[in-house]
Amino acid sequence: MNKSVLSAECRVLSLLAALVLVAGCATTTKQMLDLKITNGRILDGTGAPWYRGDVGVRGDTIVAIGDLHDVPATTTIDAHDRIVSPGFIDLLGQSQNSVFADPHLEPKVRQGVTTEVTGEGKSPGPSKDGKFHSLADYFTAVEKNRSAINFALLVGADNPREMVIGDINRKPTADEMREMERIVDQAMREGAIGISTSLIYVPGMFSTTDELVNLARVAAARGGVYFTHMRDEGDQIDDGLDEVFRIGREAKIPVNIWHLKTAGRANWGRMPHVIDRILAARAEGIDAAANVYPYPASGTSLSTLAPSWAMEGGYTELQKRLTDPALRAKISEDLARQYAKRGEKAIWVGAIGPGFEQYQKKFIEEIAKEMGVAPEEALIRLFSGPPYSPQVIFFSMSEDDVQYALKQPFVSVGADSGAPPPAARLANASQHPRAYGTFARVAGHYVRDLHLFTLEEAVRKMTSQAADRCNFADRGILRAGMKADIAIFDPNAIKDIATFAEPHQFAEGVSDVIVNGVPILLDSKMTGALPGRILRGKGYEAH
Repeated sequence: MNKSVLSAECRVLSLLAALVLVAGCATTTKQMLDLKITNGRILDGTGAPWYRGDVGVRGDTIVAIGDLHDVPATTTIDAHDRIVSPGFIDLLGQSQNSVFADPHLEPKVRQGVTTEVTGEGKSPGPSKDGKFHSLADYFTAVEKNRSAINFALLVGADNPREMVIGDINRKPTADEMREMERIVDQAMREGAIGISTSLIYVPGMFSTTDELVNLARVAAARGGVYFTHMRDEGDQIDDGLDEVFRIGREAKIPVNIWHLKTAGRANWGRMPHVIDRILAARAEGIDAAANVYPYPASGTSLSTLAPSWAMEGGYTELQKRLTDPALRAKISEDLARQYAKRGEKAIWVGAIGPGFEQYQKKFIEEIAKEMGVAPEEALIRLFSGPPYSPQVIFFSMSEDDVQYALKQPFVSVGADSGAPPPAARLANASQHPRAYGTFARVAGHYVRDLHLFTLEEAVRKMTSQAADRCNFADRGILRAGMKADIAIFDPNAIKDIATFAEPHQFAEGVSDVIVNGVPILLDSKMTGALPGRILRGKGYEAH
């Protein structure tokens, strides 16, 4: 059953099942529960209306929902009339590395997140020269390290390309294509839930559509999905959509567009057109969906402004090209066009390398004024100095477009940000507020303040719909037999506090979070428990 599009009949059945559980609790066993949540208003994640009831957990599984007042439990949480919902699923979590620095991931936990899906275009493994030679190696490391929340990984299409071809702009040979397919197949057998692309970065930008179709077919054969940062989210967004739909059609694979947007002032107001195109693809039979983060600004590398030819070979090659006067002039012309298209107060420089700290947390116009140069020359100087690309926030979207996308039934939520570790908070490092506020902002600002949709719909987007996109059969709904990933929050108090100026502020209103039956946030206090698991895909072969 496709949980994200439950029919009216299925909703009735869901409510009937809850009523049966209520009636059955009095006549079934009084065996001790490990955890009982009482006095809650249950939003089960399907989009159905809330109802009053208790939730009983034994081990890592929900075993009963209903009137459990006379069923004993080792631990009881009084929800005090708060909402009890499935834990939120972040469809682009980005904490795959920060989990090793801080396995508690408090910025995500305090939003009610219990599972992260990550691996945007490039996954921690497999690699030829990196830390993790296989995706299985990465999973083993996370399990040894432990985590407060669950993780699911997509194998990045960048990984086989880097391993077989490198950062070179050319097509794979037939033999290379077969080796890349083998690498993806192995990752799927090791537990990847699908394959992903990020087509504005090196080396993904050099991938051909035929190449991606071939790799997606391999993932599809093992029950996988295709998630993508499209090749273009602005002026050529129709071309980007064409490619996504072709991959879905030819590989026969569900496709999900990450952080759907219409970027650039010239494209503001085009979101209805983009949504119409996705609806048309769905009508054709392509299982196409998307997610967004609820902010009108993106966060990424400044190097995304550089022309693709200048990025061949990676960031160090860009820096070498800037030492050639002719190439520098050509790159400058391109950057001038990029800047003119975006306009003033659109590029905000965040984290930057040693020797350039004075330019952190400033707009490019301010930096250019301090340098006494034009904005494009300021950009080039920022590229020329530090050994890695500065991180920036692009104020490139219309809030109306963000809202139009977010309210679509097939659009779910992804923060597109990892959980900043304590050291980053202490240093007040540059950070997009989505790292701290995404899910609270959806359930608070967009539900309570703007009435963009109901709380039931908001929770569905962040739970069962997200689970459906990843083929998580045992999470995303509160129901007996499902895993006990649960969030408890006050619908009148949940809100995002983080801002662009002061991003390191925890969300408010989430009082309790349970992962695999274990409280990790209890009465608004972190417990220190690390019960998170790796959620492996359909193609997983245990050894």
